[in-house]
Amino acid sequence: MDALFFILLALGIVQGIAEFLPISSSGHLVILENIPFIKASLESLGEGSLLFINVALHVATLAGVVIFLWKDIVSLVKGITISVVQKNAGSPAMKTAFNIIAASLPAGIIGVLFNDFFEGIFSTSLYAFICLILNGFILIATKKISIHNRQIAELGLTRSVIVGFFQAFAILPGISRSGMTIAGGLLSGMEPVQAARFSFLMAIPVIAGAGLVEGIKAAQGSFPAELYLPLAIAMAVTIAVSLGAMKVLFYIVKRVRLDLFGYYTIAVGVAGLIIYCL
Repeated sequence: MDALFFILLALGIVQGIAEFLPISSSGHLVILENIPFIKASLESLGEGSLLFINVALHVATLAGVVIFLWKDIVSLVKGITISVVQKNAGSPAMKTAFNIIAASLPAGIIGVLFNDFFEGIFSTSLYAFICLILNGFILIATKKISIHNRQIAELGLTRSVIVGFFQAFAILPGISRSGMTIAGGLLSGMEPVQAARFSFLMAIPVIAGAGLVEGIKAAQGSFPAELYLPLAIAMAVTIAVSLGAMKVLFYIVKRVRLDLFGYYTIAVGVAGLIIYCL
C-alpha cells in the first residue's frame, strides 16, 4: 500500500507538471511506468488498472484547466449565449468558440483513426526518448519565430486547424501538447500569452474526449479497493501541481523562452537512449 501510494503520487506530480510545461506528460509517464519496480507494482493491480489510473490523472488535469481558466470559460459562455440570442455569429466569443472547435478536430480524428497504432507506441519508452529529443529541437526553434499580436478571436479557422495539427502531432509520447500548440500559435501570428491561453482552452475538449474514450475502456475492468484512496489523493495533487505549472508557463511564455524546456527534453531523451541501449 505504501509503495503504491508513493508511485501514484509520483505519477500525479509528473502529470500535473508535464501536461502544461512543454516537456510532455505522456513521454514522462511512459518512462516512469516502464521502470521495472513501478511497472511490476502497477501490473500487480490487475489488467486495466494502469489505463484506469491514466484516465483518472487526465480527469484531474482537466479539472485543473477548468479551475485555472474559469473566468475565461464563464466569459466565453456568456459571450456565446448573448451572440446566439442576438444571432451574431461574427462576435469575438463565437469566433473564439469556432476556433477552439476547429483546433480540436485534427487530434480527435487522428486519435480515433489510429488508436491501435498509438497504443503500440505507448507501450515502449524508446519512442518516448526519440520524441523528447525532437520536441526539444522544436521548442528551441521557437526563438526564431517573429512575434505578432494576433488574438484568439482573430486567428481564423484555417490557422486554427493548423494549430490543431500541431496538437495532433503531440499524441506521440514525448511530444508536448502545450509546447506544440503554443509553437503553432506563434507561427500563426498569435501574441505569446494568447497562444498559451488558446493552448489551454483547446486542451479542454481534447482531454475530455480522450478521457471519455479511454474511460469507457477502463470501466470494463475491475480494480482493487486499495487503489481508490491513494488515486484520489494523487488526483488532488495533480490538480494542485497543474495550477502551479500553468502559472509558471504563462510567466515563461511572456518572455518567449520555450527553448529552456527544449534543452531539458533533449537532455532527458539523450540520457534515456543511452541507458536504453546499454
